[in-house]
Amino acid sequence: MRKIDQTAAGWVAPEPGAVARALAAAGVAGAVLDILPRDDRFAARLPGERMAWFPAGPRGLKRLRRERRVLRLLAATCDFRVPVVTHEAPEGWDVRDLVAGPFEPGAVYERVKADPGFARRLGAQMGAVLAAQHGVPTHSLVNRLPTRPGWPESRAYVRRRLPQVTDDAPLTARALAVTEAYLAAEAGSVDRVLVHADFGFHNLVIDPRSGRLHGVFDYDGAALADPAHDFKYMLLDDEDETLLEAAIAAYEPAAGAALDRARIRLLNAASAVTFLAFRAGAAPAERPAGRTLAEDLRWTRLAMARAGF
Repeated sequence: MRKIDQTAAGWVAPEPGAVARALAAAGVAGAVLDILPRDDRFAARLPGERMAWFPAGPRGLKRLRRERRVLRLLAATCDFRVPVVTHEAPEGWDVRDLVAGPFEPGAVYERVKADPGFARRLGAQMGAVLAAQHGVPTHSLVNRLPTRPGWPESRAYVRRRLPQVTDDAPLTARALAVTEAYLAAEAGSVDRVLVHADFGFHNLVIDPRSGRLHGVFDYDGAALADPAHDFKYMLLDDEDETLLEAAIAAYEPAAGAALDRARIRLLNAASAVTFLAFRAGAAPAERPAGRTLAEDLRWTRLAMARAGF
């Protein structure tokens, strides 16, 4: 795919026909439904719950290799489902069988908020999955994965972008204080497990009716870091913590480790702050990360208060 992707001007999205020819040449059958740009990569949707991933440059190639290593380790050691790499080309692209099942994160979110019983059942499954994931041997990943997830972002990122989003000076000051507290806590962290780092409904295949968790995907941002990172999105934008408490109740005895709720709340607040800063350049009604400005502000204020800021 290098000959297809790389031009004199740089790396560009391949045409569906070119992707289909590369797949056919490698013995991979199936039409290309569409091509989706992703950070440093391109994803080609294929029939039959499959996806082909192509690098869009050296960084993308490194990311794909790193994620394949994580996926193969999880598939070999855990009983929950993750994407399965079925073909790896010498040029660095691959084909994966996706986690089959319904993908309706918005419906799951609404059901969790409205139905405490559903939230408890789902939270228990999420905690069990994380106990298994955090228990995998990580020696093969040392020096291959970062020791701090890429999100939340740095203080400089927040300080540069947040004034483009809101002119609320007290909120900005609290947001920077949250970010500094998060970075200080991260610097002192010594726990190192395999974290997904973006473990939320948007990366889980969940039946919004039964609550069955079919599997997990998108390990591109995986890191060897504090286990609390995988619980930060279980605190939703309301006061209820049923989902989180059910997950912790299932996780702690299975993992043989206790979780720090204050750290989870701090991570949730720092993440909300970064998402708010991420809005720079977006109109109030736009949803660059799935929320309007009003929704991002509501979550940020609630999360900072919940974390003690």
